[in-house]
Amino acid sequence: MNKLDIAIAGATGFVGLELIKKIYEHPFANIKYLFVKDSIDEDIYKNLPKKITNLPKLKKIDLNLINECDVFFSSLPHSQLHKIAKDISSEVVIDLSADFRFPNIKTYEKWYNVKHESSSIQKNAVYGLSEIYRESIKNSNLISCPGCYPTSILIPLIPLLKNKIIELDNIIADSKSGYSGAGKKINNNKDYPNLDENIAIYGVGYHRHIPEINFYSSQFSDETLEISFSPHLIPTFRGMLSTIYVKSKKNINQIYEVINKFYKNDEFIKIFKSKMINTDQVINTNNVNISINSSNIKDQFVISSSIDNLLKGAAGQAIQNFNIRFGFDEQLGLV
Repeated sequence: MNKLDIAIAGATGFVGLELIKKIYEHPFANIKYLFVKDSIDEDIYKNLPKKITNLPKLKKIDLNLINECDVFFSSLPHSQLHKIAKDISSEVVIDLSADFRFPNIKTYEKWYNVKHESSSIQKNAVYGLSEIYRESIKNSNLISCPGCYPTSILIPLIPLLKNKIIELDNIIADSKSGYSGAGKKINNNKDYPNLDENIAIYGVGYHRHIPEINFYSSQFSDETLEISFSPHLIPTFRGMLSTIYVKSKKNINQIYEVINKFYKNDEFIKIFKSKMINTDQVINTNNVNISINSSNIKDQFVISSSIDNLLKGAAGQAIQNFNIRFGFDEQLGLV
């Protein structure tokens, strides 16, 4: 088949650069336009492998040019895409911000403190948690990719909720992320402390991923869930490790079998029992490593999940969704 023409917005951000690296290698994709919100004079090649050449010049966002393309990947910051989304006529839009993650617009407006300007097309959006919503993604023209923290938490948690084998109260998720998860703004943002040789907890009780985690976990439960979520930034550029504490009367073998069976056909998800995992095992991959361990507390299990926050937590999952949407092998451009 002919290559699909691709436009990428937010091309010089951490996630935008990952999109370029992967889409450049994709056999059915052609990068036609690269858009930035700010400077078009930035040297994009300084942050890319030397093998990547002949990219289109950076341009300011232009709806007419976007609409020439088959697929528009937007890695713009939150609260940007919704301003223009209703006027985009590309066949497929894949958004990596939060602008279309919530079926209830009011939830988005409350947590992101902005008036949604494309609410008329919100009903068309599909949540792009690839392994969970695959069938819906196949038929969607507006795919809203999950946040990195929700990806790392929902993937191990959903099989347990769906099979009703854990207690629903007091689910705790403790997550650590490399500082790239905060975006380039971290260099100049007073809200983030010095991360050199330092670990910082932040956003407790008000992090914007809280409603996303609660809403999508509740879709697999008989109750509306409130999950205790504590995010941290750690002094490494990329990688994410979430540790989820759950209670169950089942034994570790049963917990393992439920998750393993659920993802038995998913190439990117690796399940382990009684093993200590780390982020180094998943860096520069689209993989999710999940490990189930027994706690020192009776009937409690410690479930760890590691991802690359820039790939499975962002650009990698976006490309996986692109592959699903167009019927390609899900691993194309990712392995």
